[in-house]
Formats: sequence, structure tokens, C-alpha cells
Amino acid sequence: MKVTAEKIEGSKVVLTIEAPASVVDEALDKAYKSVVKRVNVPGFRRGKAPRFILERHIGKDALYEEAMKEVLPEQYEKAVEETKIEPVSEPEFDEVNFKQGEPLKIKATVYVRPEVKLDDYEELSVPYEVQAVTDEDVDQQISFLRERMASLSPLPEDQALEKGDFATCHVRGIEGGAFKPEVDQELSYVEAGGQYGFVPGLTEALVGMKKGETKEFPATYPPAKEGGEPRTAMYSVEVKECYRKNTPSDEELVKNLGKENLDEVKEDIRKRLTAMREDLARRVHSQKVEEAVLTKGSVEIPHVMIERREEELLRRFAERLQEANTNLDAYLSSTGKTVEDLRKDIHEEAEKDVRRDLILDAIADKENVEVPEEAVNEVMEAFARQMGRDTDTIRTTLQMRGALDSIVSDLRRLEVLKKLAVKAAEKAGTPLPLEVKKTEEVEQVDKDTAQEAQPAEEAKGVAEDAAAQETQVAPPEKDENPLG
Repeated sequence: MKVTAEKIEGSKVVLTIEAPASVVDEALDKAYKSVVKRVNVPGFRRGKAPRFILERHIGKDALYEEAMKEVLPEQYEKAVEETKIEPVSEPEFDEVNFKQGEPLKIKATVYVRPEVKLDDYEELSVPYEVQAVTDEDVDQQISFLRERMASLSPLPEDQALEKGDFATCHVRGIEGGAFKPEVDQELSYVEAGGQYGFVPGLTEALVGMKKGETKEFPATYPPAKEGGEPRTAMYSVEVKECYRKNTPSDEELVKNLGKENLDEVKEDIRKRLTAMREDLARRVHSQKVEEAVLTKGSVEIPHVMIERREEELLRRFAERLQEANTNLDAYLSSTGKTVEDLRKDIHEEAEKDVRRDLILDAIADKENVEVPEEAVNEVMEAFARQMGRDTDTIRTTLQMRGALDSIVSDLRRLEVLKKLAVKAAEKAGTPLPLEVKKTEEVEQVDKDTAQEAQPAEEAKGVAEDAAAQETQVAPPEKDENPLG
């Protein structure tokens, strides 16, 4: 077998393959033995027709096509192995000389993994910034806990609702405004003076009312047409029940949380907030390093790699739609978009993803980065838990599907990112904390199958985690975004 690989443009390679005539003869013989068992030839039992009779019955071209179906991919794979190229696309067989008694000659064009020219990635400098936990932050969490543990008690019938009280009421639209609202509804636990948005002006109208009272109030709506005047509609509200919120005292709060004193509660909250902010800061820092890496390498990306990534992004988007009880067709219909419009929307993201992976792979090659076996095992265990199967079965299944190599590649890129993050933080004079959560690798290795933690959920999760540990912590307010 003779093979040459010629780079013709960008990352396109032409493979010229020549194999002895015996390869053609063997392929035709194998194709004959396969086809003759599947075809009924008049006058012969199945599998017994001579080859020349079979060729006359189905046509010589059909037999040759059957032979080439197997021999072309087989010879191509051998050529790839011999030339050590890394294809990133399916081959196009431009020229094929497949004749009995003659050497097999093939010309195949394929896109290969492009070469990356690395820049001074060692000079990356990205500060690691953590938002300090203040006394005000802790007090805010204490206030949240009081609200979470508050109870409602009925107000005496002669006592009016004050701001912050709650009411069960009946609201209906009435005549008297620009239009009559089609509203006739019982509402539970509406906060007087609160921000309830079902009917404009309702919460303000409740302040000062008592149980059994009825009041009419106006509600202002935007203009029906652009440039028009705001519209006013009228409503009637009848108060059915009134409640007052009772928040626990310090002693009750401490007791409910199973702590010795309020200082212990505050210290526990401070620790949890600090851990949360450090974790978020690490994630944000990693994202910034990832963005910076994109500037540290130049590469001409074959369009097939970007298109493949677009397909992956579209598939995941369709899966998310299914999880939301809809589908891609319904989404396209409601938005007036086409699949091509979606491709245009995600093209930049797809190109960015491929560029990042190529640059990280090049750095990994240069730095001889290896993936620890423990990291692979952690991913297998995470998948096993998620799917309710044992790790050996998961590993075997992934290997059979060719997915294990992809997972290891993702882990290798994460190893590179971790090393770059450490160096970038040191370069900026803000070293990363020593402790690294083991779950971060598992959560990020394969965004398609492993559940990835979201920053907003992390913030919210502080309260939930604390509740499980008997001390609850609130998520930060909207103006306290740990992501900056």
C-alpha cells in the first residue's frame, strides 16, 4: 500500500492511496459471497448462483458498488493511520480506480485538525476577586430568616390593614373607566402596600380597609396605541380576611435554628456566605481566563468543525425546549424564525467554542497535560448516579459510542484551564485559594450530560443548603450580584 498526504489549502488534505490488485479481487469475491446469499436468482438455490450469473442478473456495477462500500472506508482508515493525520470531516472520494486485475487507486479529500499558533499564554494575568462579607450582609440574611420564619395571625375585625399586613380578597372589574376589566377573582394573602402586580393599585387600596369592607379604586394602564393617553379602569375589592405577620424574636430565631445564641447564627451565616462567594469568584475567574485564552492563539478553523458545533448547539436547544414541554417546530412558528436563522444566531458561539477547544488542546500538548484517572472515575460515577447504573456499564457504553474520548478531551481542557487560572491569578498578585471543590470538574466536563451549576442557583442554594443544616441563609438581593 502506497499513501501520500498533500495539504492543498487551509486544513484540507488530499490522500492518494494505491493498493495492489489483490485488494480489488478480494473485495469483489467478498461482495459476491455476501450478495449471492441475499438475492434470488432464477434457476438457482439462494447462495448457489455462480458469480458470472449473479453479475448478469444484478449487473456488474451493482456488485462493484457493493465491494467498494467496504473497501473504500477500509483503505481510507489504513491511510489515515499511516499518515497520522487527524481528520475532522468525512472524506470525499474524488477519484476511484476500482477494476478487477488492476491496482486500486483512490484520491480522497478530507479536512484535518488545523494547526494552532500559540501566543504568550504564559503571560496571562487575571485577578481573582472575592466580594467580602460585611456585617450588613449578615444582618440582611438575618432579616431574611425572620421573614422565612414569620407566621400570620388573623386581625380583629375592627382593626384596619396596615402596610405589610395581608388580606384575602375578592376583586372584580366594574364599569366607570375606559373599559370594563374581565376580572372576577378570589385572591389569597395579598400584601397591603406590597408589589403584587395582578391589578394595578390593588395593594395600595387595601391599606386602611377592614374585614367585610368594599372599596372601588382606579387602575392605570398603558395607552392602547403608541402616543396615546394612559387608560384608567375601575375595580371593586372586598376584604374577606385580614392577617398580620409576626416575625420571631432573637431568642425564638436562635431556638428555631438549634443554636446557642445569635452570634453563633451570624458566624454560621458568615461562613456560608464566604464559601459561596469564594466559589462564585473562582467560577467567574475561570470564565475570564477562558475568555482571555481566546486571544492567545491563532488558527484557521475548517467550516465543518463550526458546522458540527452548530448542530450540537441546536440539538441541545431542542432538548431544552422539550424539557419545557414544547419543541423546535413550535418555537420556530411562534418566533417566525427558520432553522437557518437559528444557525446564524449561534454561529458566533459555535466558532468561539471550537477556537477555545483548539487553543486549549494546543496548550495541553505543549505542556504535556495528562488527565488524572481519578477525574475520569469521578465523571463515570456522576453519570452512574444520574442514570441509576453501575460505573463499569457506563464506561463500557461510552466507549462503544465513542464518547469516552470526548469526555477525556473535555477533562484535559479543564486541567489546562485550572493550571492557567492558577498562574493567571498569581501573575495578577491575587493567588487562588488552595481548596478546590472536586465536583467542579464533574459538573463542567460534559455540558450535554452532566448537570452544570448555575451562578444564580448557587446564590439561591445557600439558603437551601443552610436549611438542611438547620441554619438558613438568604440569596443576595438583586443589587448584590456575586458575578459583578
